Amino acid sequence: MTVDLSSEIILRWDRPRPVDVPLYKSAGVTALWPNVINEAVDRACAAVGIRVLAPHDIHLISPAHQDDAGGDAAIVIRDGVWSGSTMPEREEAVTAGATVRPWVNANGYRIGYLRALYPERPPILGYSPDAEAGVKPDKPPALASLELALIDAWAAGGNYVLTLTPEQRQQLLNARPEALAVWRSLGRTTRWLRENVALFRQPTLSNISMLVESGETTAELASLMYRQNASPRLVNAASPPEPDPRHCAVLVAAGIRPPSAATSERIMAHVEAGTTVVTDAAGGAAWWRRKGWNAERVFEDRTVYKAGRGRLVAYSQEIQDPGDFAFDVIDLAGPNRPVRLWDNGAVIALSSSNGGGEAVLSAVNYGPPFRDISILAQVPGHFTRAMLLRPEAPPLSLKVASRGSNTEVALPSLNLLSVVKLG
Repeated sequence: MTVDLSSEIILRWDRPRPVDVPLYKSAGVTALWPNVINEAVDRACAAVGIRVLAPHDIHLISPAHQDDAGGDAAIVIRDGVWSGSTMPEREEAVTAGATVRPWVNANGYRIGYLRALYPERPPILGYSPDAEAGVKPDKPPALASLELALIDAWAAGGNYVLTLTPEQRQQLLNARPEALAVWRSLGRTTRWLRENVALFRQPTLSNISMLVESGETTAELASLMYRQNASPRLVNAASPPEPDPRHCAVLVAAGIRPPSAATSERIMAHVEAGTTVVTDAAGGAAWWRRKGWNAERVFEDRTVYKAGRGRLVAYSQEIQDPGDFAFDVIDLAGPNRPVRLWDNGAVIALSSSNGGGEAVLSAVNYGPPFRDISILAQVPGHFTRAMLLRPEAPPLSLKVASRGSNTEVALPSLNLLSVVKLG
């Protein structure tokens, strides 16, 4: 049976000792992944309810090798960037100004990407705080950033294997007071995440769907779609969804390899049904072209075709700027965009719904905390109540306001994670 680690708090720790087990427990760890088997550690962990994994229980691989992965080991993806925000030209954390937005390193899109391509596997990331994750040797990440790395994955519906630098680990083993305080804060968050796991395992609430496939092209487009709060529903390009214009205003089919004839027809059925399909690569690679289609509007970089009840927006070249493209898609989605944030700085938000008349808005802050500053957030649908949930504070009822076909709430502050449950 495959090891299921989807809802565990997993700590990667080399050469564990029984004396270290209380340290694991204080961080809310439920599964320890050591590099060696130690029966004394096994017994100490069992006594406090921590599951000890064998070294071979996790298969740490790159996305390119996922199709070859087999066996009962849990599949964990080693690729990822260390979460946080910086200015494009200055390597320091910032809050957004009037004309400058911080650069955000986030991995939530990787979770959606993995769920789309490998729905049978829990999406788990296992990158390390090293050069491969964008960490510079002379600027090691603070221990507190480990909490953000975990929230980054959980808020998107996945998980992350907690991995420390040697310096961070030594700070804890030396019982440095500031390190232990950060570790206890992590424990508060891990327990809160597990208690509220259902909030993060719901289908995406979005009128934007995006086809993705293996390789970097669609992954990069998905990354910027997430960053601009398009909150897209990612779908395997080999199996497009059935047309449903009521819930899918825009279907993004850009950056994909030419599909089979049957798949192409299924994508184009969305246009006939009333959806806006967005694609690229005109000329000889225009797999989407159909006889009898006449251009409705022609722009410098794209052409709009009218067909059936919908339209097709075809970019003349492969997408050069994924960020600008994400804004274009949001505009095409119309007023009922998945999430709208004001003065959000380095915040990425996702919306989801269980289909029972409730919605969940999850906002992750990759920059400094917002204190004494309200952040307006808007989600599609009419709701009459909203509850703010945070790891560091008790639930708080929020006022709701109708804004056309959307509902607006104000987040009074934002540390790392704020979740709004609407009904």
